[in-house]
Amino acid sequence: MTITDEIRKTVTTASYAAAGTADLAAEKLRELRTHAPELREQAQSTFRVYAAKAKETYDELSERGKGAVETWRAERAAAAREEEERDAETPEVIVERAEPEVTPLAKSDAKGDTTSDTESPRA
Repeated sequence: MTITDEIRKTVTTASYAAAGTADLAAEKLRELRTHAPELREQAQSTFRVYAAKAKETYDELSERGKGAVETWRAERAAAAREEEERDAETPEVIVERAEPEVTPLAKSDAKGDTTSDTESPRA
């Protein structure tokens, strides 16, 4: 067989495969068109089921959240009451800082002399 015959056979086979693909697609589309009302009803039914389940789950989560928030609020209020009771039981202690007593230094003490202000200087 020559190269030209090989190419012609390959092109022909590929063309037939493309035509077969188109024919199969057309057949599936015709089947789909005949079953479209059934498929539409089936899809709508499935959608209704899942929509109902979603709403049910949403409602359950809403109730759960409501209970959780009530519990958290009660815990928070109890903790605040405990803190108030603890504060009420603890006596109030006031600590004042005392100022240190400042005494003036004697003049002689400042100079290192041992005489005091009341003594008279020696001549």
